[in-house]
Amino acid sequence: MRDAALRPYHRPEYNSPGRVRIEPMRTRWALALLPALVLGAAGGVLSARGDTGPPACPDTIPSASFGDIGHLPDETASAIACILHYGITSGTTPTAFSPDAPVSRSQMARFLVRTAAGLGMELPEVPADPASQFEDLGTMDADGRRSIHRLLELGVTRGVSASEFGPQTPVSRRQMALFLTRLLRAAEVPAAQPPEDPEEPLFTDLDGLPPEVVEAVGYLDGLGVEWGAPPASGSSEAGPRSFRPDLQVIREEMARLLAASLEAGGARPVRLKMELSSSRAPTSGAVEAEITVTKPSGDPYPGLLVDVFVSQDLLPGGACQVDNDARVNGGDGGTSEDCRIDRADPRTDSQGRVRIGLAHSPIAETDRIYAWTGLMGQEYREAVPDQVWAELTWFSGPNRVEVDEPEEAEFGEVVSITARLVGAGARGERMVMVVTRQEAPVYTRAASASFDGGVRFSYRGPPDPSASNEDLELVETIKVFWDRNRNGVHDGPAELFAETMMIWDD
Repeated sequence: MRDAALRPYHRPEYNSPGRVRIEPMRTRWALALLPALVLGAAGGVLSARGDTGPPACPDTIPSASFGDIGHLPDETASAIACILHYGITSGTTPTAFSPDAPVSRSQMARFLVRTAAGLGMELPEVPADPASQFEDLGTMDADGRRSIHRLLELGVTRGVSASEFGPQTPVSRRQMALFLTRLLRAAEVPAAQPPEDPEEPLFTDLDGLPPEVVEAVGYLDGLGVEWGAPPASGSSEAGPRSFRPDLQVIREEMARLLAASLEAGGARPVRLKMELSSSRAPTSGAVEAEITVTKPSGDPYPGLLVDVFVSQDLLPGGACQVDNDARVNGGDGGTSEDCRIDRADPRTDSQGRVRIGLAHSPIAETDRIYAWTGLMGQEYREAVPDQVWAELTWFSGPNRVEVDEPEEAEFGEVVSITARLVGAGARGERMVMVVTRQEAPVYTRAASASFDGGVRFSYRGPPDPSASNEDLELVETIKVFWDRNRNGVHDGPAELFAETMMIWDD
């Protein structure tokens, strides 16, 4: 089965001030609440109660393309798309999810480890092919054994006995409640406060279950991780419902439970990283910012809108305030103005990348470059969770090149071309003159700027091509540029330049 292999997890590289921190659990209330546990709508709800934060499974996640899920409710299909996006499942075949198939304990182990990764948990280090205390794992691959050992280290599973894990045994609801509760508590997801007046209807079949199972059901219910179940036996109307603790968990229910657990744990569906071509640049220069967006699995996230803006200080309340001295190129026209996710923003390419050019006015200062993503129409706030930033220091430096216009000269004469690199720090910088005739370079010379940025080039003109024609003129283009990286090649606008014309005559 395709879900049998554990996909590698790439830990996110964040520099994100808006990253949500999950506070340690402070209250445990489930036992006090029971037996008044409430069951919501059948099918599992994908958000924690009272949660106003951004969704872990937003509508921007692409739909799953499995051919056997079209008959499922929308919320179930969305849950399958969500766990596919997080790399928790890859289906049983490229075109099938097998929603009615039961979930075995070995599959559960892989799913839970990937869910832990999606929650940003630090996964325990285990050997590449760990030895096991369980005697029934011989047919499992190394990834499967690693998943089980990670869950053992996290305290999520204990095996069916001291020497057996039961990898092919289907997972029951009572077992799944324990697994999810232990996982979310390991992720430090706090329990919700119990309601003062629990509502009806109640679960009706929790009596006689071990206290840990009863508490786990209450803990998950308080987080909004709900279970679908048919009406109680003999009832055709809404009323008391049963939990059915021994019912086997099938794959579609597993998808709903794991998606709801991601919501409860505040999982984020994207990972952003920003790299600047330089963290320091002259105000006359240019810097490229490359933003890489990946899914929690580490796979590229193509087609996602990313807004980029430059700021020195955010407004009170964390709203965007752009730096009017900054120039953002390669994004939308409003990227540095509206700080809103809109269709004019650049989209990530097939590798999950967006590249933005940055320039600045001749003012030395340190800016912060922000890149973020969210829902269509969303405005930036400091607390937005899916963002990344980097600081860029602009320092005073040369800001233009000037070339004196030479006088006309006769063929074969030696002329001087005077140029200046204007601005702070010009002394000693390398300047290059290139003479072109009919768009072909015919002469190149380099020199270092003097204390005032000035440089003088000497150049002998071409011989008279026709001594019998006194009216013949020859026009050449003289280009002088600042060779910032000293490679002898003009590398674009970041290397300032100026041009003039030279006319040779009889």
